[in-house]
Amino acid sequence: MAYCKDCEKAFDEGAYKVCPYCGLVPGEEMKSEEGATRELEAEPKEETPVETGAEKKKPAGGMVKYFLIGAAALVVVAVAISAIFALDGSHVTVPDKYDTIQEAIDAAEDGDEIVVDTGVYRENIDFKGKNITLRSIDPDDPEVVERTIIDGSGSGTVVSFRSGEGEGAVLSGFTVTRGSGILISGGGTPLIEKCIIEDNDAEYGAGIVIFDSAPTIRENIIIGNSGFLGGGLFIEESSPQIEGNRIVSNRAEMGSGVVVISNSSPVLVNNTISNNAAARLGGGIVVAVNSTPTIRGNTITGNSAERNGGGILIEESEPIIEENKISGNRAANGGGLFIVNTMSTALLITGNEIVNNLAYIAGGGLYMEGSSPTIEDNSFTGNLSEYLGGGAAVYNSEPIVLRNIFEDNQAKESDGGGALWVSADSILELNEPDDNTYSLNEPNDIYTE
Repeated sequence: MAYCKDCEKAFDEGAYKVCPYCGLVPGEEMKSEEGATRELEAEPKEETPVETGAEKKKPAGGMVKYFLIGAAALVVVAVAISAIFALDGSHVTVPDKYDTIQEAIDAAEDGDEIVVDTGVYRENIDFKGKNITLRSIDPDDPEVVERTIIDGSGSGTVVSFRSGEGEGAVLSGFTVTRGSGILISGGGTPLIEKCIIEDNDAEYGAGIVIFDSAPTIRENIIIGNSGFLGGGLFIEESSPQIEGNRIVSNRAEMGSGVVVISNSSPVLVNNTISNNAAARLGGGIVVAVNSTPTIRGNTITGNSAERNGGGILIEESEPIIEENKISGNRAANGGGLFIVNTMSTALLITGNEIVNNLAYIAGGGLYMEGSSPTIEDNSFTGNLSEYLGGGAAVYNSEPIVLRNIFEDNQAKESDGGGALWVSADSILELNEPDDNTYSLNEPNDIYTE
């Protein structure tokens, strides 16, 4: 080892021919490890003749070489220092650098990432229009998500996006609880992903409420929330993407799982909507007031409503309901689906499995009144009505019913229509010949008043 006379730092003289810290060049006096001084041998210098005319001086390559070696050493040292800091947990923003999440948000700029360690953070936070990522230390680890808690302490919205935040605003990997859930308004398009949203209470959308916005709600668990309209989600005049979520065990007067209302056009894809309970209408989903959602590939099961629409209730709207499994739901009318006041064939119900649903009065699988949906390529199997229409009950309606399978459905009245019960003021539009398939329905396949 040698010690540099200039900066008095030790370095390996076998590895470096100059001091890597200050760049002292060969031939200058150095201190040895024992404190004595000696001369470092310099590389032999080339004689560089001065050439005349258009000829130029030959550069002294030795000096450039030494400075490059010194610079490289400094880079190595800098990288090593950076690695040490990266390993010591300095990537955690809260609580390492800021005591609260809101303090970190207030200090952040667009494009920043805030990383929050596990713990309980009793606060109500607002993104304040900033396009930043707020995440737990590992959003893909369910245990980390459960232990990284934003607790609203019963004092209103827990997380707010109310200032037009864009797609760069991300909330990922938290438990959001004990408040009014998450609010998204003002034309925002944030991403909410991999969160647990539980035990919140609000009049509208206790889990998540969306006004005039188009966020992406992806891979969350929305559970155990309670409200008047929309225990899990409430969507008004909005077009969000709702994908891959579990919306379970929420409570509401109407729409205990999801409410879609007032000219909304969300896309609900590949969600599980189960075991939600409505005191009045729409156990799983309510779609109302000129809304046009696409509801595709979901599992809608085990939901209940005391009155109408155990699985899905549709009023004055034209959704597309395709390739869902709608099973084990129950209500007084329309155990699986309930449709009212939608005289449009644009309401499309296609490719669904409508299975083992129960109606205490009418329409085990499906009840409609004052409506004209297109019902095609579905399977109605094992549905039960305590009174009329085991598969479907049709009142004052003009549905188009094509290529469906009606199998093993039951109505308990002797003239109840095991597959279909049709009122005298309804028109059932079938292909000629009828291309629906009927088997094992009790007490009969189709009964018309």
